[in-house]
Amino acid sequence: MKLLREKLKSCLCTLNRGGSTFIGDINWLNDFCAEFFTFSNMMQKLISNQEEQGILDIVCLCLMQIVICIRHLESTIQTESTSGSRIQASHRHFIDRITVCLNRLSVVLEQSKSKAEAQQNSTEGLSFQTVLDSLFDYLQDFIEPHRDVSNIGDEDMALAKQIKSEIDLLLGQALSFANVALQQDKKALSALCQKVMRDCSAFQDECQPKTNYSNRKLRAITLQQALYQLDDHINDALLRLVFTCFLDFQKISVDKIRNILRTGSDATIDEHIADFDVNLDRATQIGVFAILCAPNLRVKTVVRSCLASFEYLDTSLIPSLQSNASDLHSELLEQHFKEEISKYKTALHEIIEGHAFVASYLQILSTGITASEKQFDKLHLDDLVQMGFIVLEHFRLDINQKNWLPIDRECFEKFILILRECKAILSCASQVESERILKRFKILRTILRKFHSTIAAVKNAPEEKEKTVVDQTVDLCISKDVIVSPPSIILYETRNARRNNISSKSANKLNTSALKLKPIGGVRRSRFTTYIYLTNNL
Repeated sequence: MKLLREKLKSCLCTLNRGGSTFIGDINWLNDFCAEFFTFSNMMQKLISNQEEQGILDIVCLCLMQIVICIRHLESTIQTESTSGSRIQASHRHFIDRITVCLNRLSVVLEQSKSKAEAQQNSTEGLSFQTVLDSLFDYLQDFIEPHRDVSNIGDEDMALAKQIKSEIDLLLGQALSFANVALQQDKKALSALCQKVMRDCSAFQDECQPKTNYSNRKLRAITLQQALYQLDDHINDALLRLVFTCFLDFQKISVDKIRNILRTGSDATIDEHIADFDVNLDRATQIGVFAILCAPNLRVKTVVRSCLASFEYLDTSLIPSLQSNASDLHSELLEQHFKEEISKYKTALHEIIEGHAFVASYLQILSTGITASEKQFDKLHLDDLVQMGFIVLEHFRLDINQKNWLPIDRECFEKFILILRECKAILSCASQVESERILKRFKILRTILRKFHSTIAAVKNAPEEKEKTVVDQTVDLCISKDVIVSPPSIILYETRNARRNNISSKSANKLNTSALKLKPIGGVRRSRFTTYIYLTNNL
């Protein structure tokens, strides 16, 4: 351990030395890389026996961030060589980030002496799902028949107070998510949170001495159902937010902001910068939900690293554009931002459950078609096509085509073809009747339904998947009135879903009522978690 600390100090000393010329910078960076390579090898040997998850996460995050900054420092030096001018701001940006990471690793080495201290300094707080599961367990104690007593005891009163405390924590996390949710989801989440508060207050009133057990049980059941509703809606809202967030990454690009800074009015500039900040907040919140649902440490660390990069870029990228829209520093940060966005989207596609992703898009598409039938809106249809390409991007990953059969690939190819046709017809929308355009989108919806049903069959009954079953499932959902039930899973399986799965499995029959199918054995993670992303997690 002492040797490891000495090597870390050596890395810091080399980093602070720097260089004043191109050759000097290259030699300095090579020296630092040599020191860091030795240190990282020693660090990896140390964490290979590390059982504390919090320490392991921080070490992996810091090492990845340092590697990213080294690569961009090299790019900065190469750009300086080409331009003939020194980009001091870029040097400072990446050196400061490496310094923060090394200092954080130094703290981790001290923490590793005490597991209790490491646990106390863990960057991950209580998750939404952990608190929710705890609440359901507590409430179940008030619902079970053996709780049938005339008066509530001291133990039950203490338990009721604990429920109130955890409800407050849960609602705080739910409202934090609502702050970045879509407008329609903000209203719904606010209403659901208020309902939970009212039901919790009513339950607390019944948890007083000399109260009626039956009323107390009824209030506990009512509160339980309100929590189920909140859980399900957050899950569905998260899916819709992913589509909007990914779409806005295309709409509100750094290059577009740069151009607006050159030619736009102050009001236009402020509006676009505000939209950019909101979308970055949404991306961060989605990433926070995704971190603990990652299928492995690699994906988890990638998401955490992207969030850390977003946090740094949030305070430096836009100011670099405002100071000088043509500055090389802003271009280097823009390239860094684009790379992080690409990694972030790929990692999320590995985590997101494909069947629910398609179901959510199917809902969005159907709503958009209905709205366009009332009032044709080409821009909205353009957005629907771009969201379709987000779904296409999701299934381009090999991991999201696992266990596919020929019929799945056939449906996917048809989906790609009709999606491109929709894009093509919109490109000449001024020359085509709106009815013909909407007809293509309705065909897209029909093909998407079939694709949705085939991947549902793969997920729930791969060993029994027959064409007749698929056809029957498609027929059940082909109605114009019933498109598909709300998607019920993205990064985790809701408590209500797990309960329904147990009942469904015991009944031993296929649930095709509206394709609200829950993965039983194929979920990459059984739950997702949410916690406040701390700015000092480096």
